[in-house]
Amino acid sequence: MRLGPWRIFLIIEAVLLITLGWQIFSNAPSLVFLVLGVLSLHAANKSKQRRFFTSFFWLFGILSIAITLLTNPTIWLMLIVAIFFTLTQGYDWREHRQRLRWLPWNKKAFHAVKTCDPNEHDGHTMQASWFGNQTIGTDVFEWNDINLVLVAGDTIVDLGNTLLPKADNTIVIRKGVGRTRVLVPIGTAVMLDHTALIGSVTFNNKQYKMSNTALKLYSDDYDENQRRIKLLTNVFIGDLEVIFV
Repeated sequence: MRLGPWRIFLIIEAVLLITLGWQIFSNAPSLVFLVLGVLSLHAANKSKQRRFFTSFFWLFGILSIAITLLTNPTIWLMLIVAIFFTLTQGYDWREHRQRLRWLPWNKKAFHAVKTCDPNEHDGHTMQASWFGNQTIGTDVFEWNDINLVLVAGDTIVDLGNTLLPKADNTIVIRKGVGRTRVLVPIGTAVMLDHTALIGSVTFNNKQYKMSNTALKLYSDDYDENQRRIKLLTNVFIGDLEVIFV
């Protein structure tokens, strides 16, 4: 029988739940607090006394059970596993396709960059989205270095129609989970400095596997080319593609 990701998740959670039960029942203070909490909630539910006693039983029962559970590290491990599974289920790593598209981090962010003649420099503020459903560059504007911080989602940075200045241009992307694609005009040199816990990198038609790895790559003409991009990326889990168009 093939073990799918949901079965693996449920098996892990069941093992942790059994471990949690064994730890509570083998620890006398925890067991006493849990029993008192359950009995207090039962008494509050059945009580016909005045409101003060009912409220006291409810409060004591909830606090007793909460303290018993939250002081046990296994319950936190269960929560971490559940959060990690929820985040990673948004993408099928084997088939390279999205799942659970309704989740906010599965929305794609498309950043199409255009440039115009530079004007006098002044400060500006840009509000970025946490989950990648944002488009940058719908209007023509002066080139500015890109700095993106995202929790999760698919991100596309399109420089395909951009005439970059003859200088070192910088793109910084920091993201938790998701796939990232950077479309670079042919004739532009790229220096890639990438770190990731889990994922892969595609650069110059070569693929590199990432496992808590720091990777630094250069285009062949990086030292001679006047138009250069420094691409600095940090990803917790996800694939990165640098595509020349």
